Amino acid sequence: MGITFLHSFSVLNLVLLLTFPDKGSTECPIGWNHFGSSCYFFSHELFNWLDAEFSCRAHNARLAEVQSKEQSTFLVNMCKTKGPGISYWLGGRDDVVEERWMWAQTDHVFNFTDWYPGLPDNIARNENCLHMYAPYKLKWNDVTCAGLYRFICEKEYFGDGSETIG
Repeated sequence: MGITFLHSFSVLNLVLLLTFPDKGSTECPIGWNHFGSSCYFFSHELFNWLDAEFSCRAHNARLAEVQSKEQSTFLVNMCKTKGPGISYWLGGRDDVVEERWMWAQTDHVFNFTDWYPGLPDNIARNENCLHMYAPYKLKWNDVTCAGLYRFICEKEYFGDGSETIG
């Protein structure tokens, strides 16, 4: 009787697995938010820019790279929800060539920007990192990379397989 029960239990598990496959590898991890082709994590810790980038990489992600107005709007709205009045690091920098802002992970020059009027200004002469600055309604600001802020990580979203491509 014990073997029959165990065999029935294994068959039931197999049926459930085939009926409801594990989608853990195709969805955003717990605590991450989906938008477009990415998953985003909004930190609660305060890190300098480099430590924030390392933290994202430790999670197979990068500091967020904003490519469109829609993505920017999503991130701003999430920041307002996750940490009202809080500034967040993004993955932009101009430390290689001054005034040539690039995404750290891809080395692509910005094709979209959301700078606060009059910025970037490099006012401290060492403002080489990008953040969404809360006092400027989360518009972009250049700031020294040593500042301590929350950060947004981004990783690829693989979807659930139900989308039609092509």
